[in-house]
Amino acid sequence: MTKEIARLSPASCVQLLDALQALGWEFEHPVSAEITGWSNLGEEISLISPEEAFVFLTAAVGHGVQLWAAPDRDLFLSCGKTLQIYFDGFTPEEGTSLQAALRARGLKFDVSDDGA
Repeated sequence: MTKEIARLSPASCVQLLDALQALGWEFEHPVSAEITGWSNLGEEISLISPEEAFVFLTAAVGHGVQLWAAPDRDLFLSCGKTLQIYFDGFTPEEGTSLQAALRARGLKFDVSDDGA
């Protein structure tokens, strides 16, 4: 199940990405080094470098990208009309901890559940 944890203004995309990377989230999968984006149709897209992933994300070319903290810990970031963060398999405490860490870095956002 996917849970949306944050909605921010699109202008915050670079600030959010900087905060997530400072917290250890990276474009590359920690084991395979693959970088994954998603099209607006939900198709997986292989991206060739962190720089390409950054451009893909900030230009809102597709639906978004995956970021990784560990092989079994990922989140999905979308910088379209509304900047959104989704993540799977996190406990409520882990979600709260990530939200607190982002707020500590000056980000302001609304939190909602996608009903999952």
